[in-house]
Amino acid sequence: MRGTRSLFVLEAALKQGIGSGIAASFGRIGESGKNRIFLGSHSRFPGSKPVGEDSCFDLASLTKILATTLLCMKKVETGTLALDSRLELLLTHRSGLPAWRPFYEQMRLRYGERLGSVSRQVRVEAFDSLVDVVGIDNSAVGRVVYSDLGFLHLERILGRSFEDDLRALYSVVPDLRLHFRNAEGVPASDREKYVMTELCPWRGPLQGEVHDDNTWSRGGVAGHAGLFGRLCDLESWVDALLGERFVSLSTVRSFSRTVCDQQGNRRALGFDVPALDGSGSTGFSFSPATIGHLGFTGTSLWMDLDQGVYAILLTNRVHPVRSDDRIRVLRRRFHEAVREDLHG
Repeated sequence: MRGTRSLFVLEAALKQGIGSGIAASFGRIGESGKNRIFLGSHSRFPGSKPVGEDSCFDLASLTKILATTLLCMKKVETGTLALDSRLELLLTHRSGLPAWRPFYEQMRLRYGERLGSVSRQVRVEAFDSLVDVVGIDNSAVGRVVYSDLGFLHLERILGRSFEDDLRALYSVVPDLRLHFRNAEGVPASDREKYVMTELCPWRGPLQGEVHDDNTWSRGGVAGHAGLFGRLCDLESWVDALLGERFVSLSTVRSFSRTVCDQQGNRRALGFDVPALDGSGSTGFSFSPATIGHLGFTGTSLWMDLDQGVYAILLTNRVHPVRSDDRIRVLRRRFHEAVREDLHG
C-alpha cells in the first residue's frame, strides 16, 4: 500500500480518541489498485468487532449525493424531471429555506415513548406536515444556506417511490449494498455489522439505526440522511458514477457546475465543492473541479474530476458524543496526506 502518510494520520486520530473506528480509501478513479485502511473497532466497548471490509457506517449527509442528487441527475437525464429554477435553488441550497428545524421534538411530543413503534407511513405523513408549514425567507433566496429542509423537499419532488427508484438504480452495480434502516428496527443478529454512533441521551446507544434525529423520527428514510454502507460500497458508487453506469458523464459535469452567491459561498448542484481559499476540509489538496460532500457522523467523499482521483473517509466521530468536533482538523490532514501519498 502506498498510503504511508495517510495511515499515520488516521492512526494518530484513533489514538486521540476521534471515534472508535475508521475506514478510508483513496486512489485513481476506475483503477483496481485502491488504497484501503481499516482501523479500530465498531465501538469503545470491550469485545467490539474490529472495523473491516463488511463494517457498515452511518453515512449521514452523504445521502444527499449518494441518493437524492443521483436520482435528480437520472430523472433530469431521462426527461422525467425538469432542471428548472426551483430545482436548481434547492440543489444549491439557495432556496430561502432555513438550515434545520428540530422536527423530532414535535414528533416526540405528539407520540411520546411509542414513537419508535409507530408505522413508517404515519411517521412520514406527520413529519412532512411539520415541514410544510416552514416558510421561505424571500430575502434569503439566492444566498447559500446549507439546508436539510431543501433536500427533504427534493425527496418529495422525486416522488413517493424515492426508495424503490433508488434501489432500482443501484441494481446496475452488483453487490452495491447502500441501504436505509427503516422504522421496524434492527434485528439483534444484524446489529454487530454496524459501527456504533452516539450514546444518545434519549434513544440510548445507536448501532444500526440512523443517528440523525429528524430522519429517525420520520421512519429512517429521508432525502438528507439515512443511508448506511460499507467502504467498498462507496468505492463502487464512485466508479459507477464516473464510469457512466448511473448517468452520462455530461450529466455529472452539468451538475458539477458551481454557483456563487454575493457572499462568495460556492455550491454545485447537489454537491459541495472545495473552498477556493483553501479554508475547507480539503484545503488545497484537490483541484477546483472537485465535487463531494461531508457527513455529520464523520464521513466524507470527494472526487476530483480533473485529476481523476477520489478520497473517502468514514469514521464514527460522534461516538460517544456528537460534541467532539476534532473531525474538522482530521479531514484536512487526511486529504493533505492523500495528496502526498498520491503525488509524492
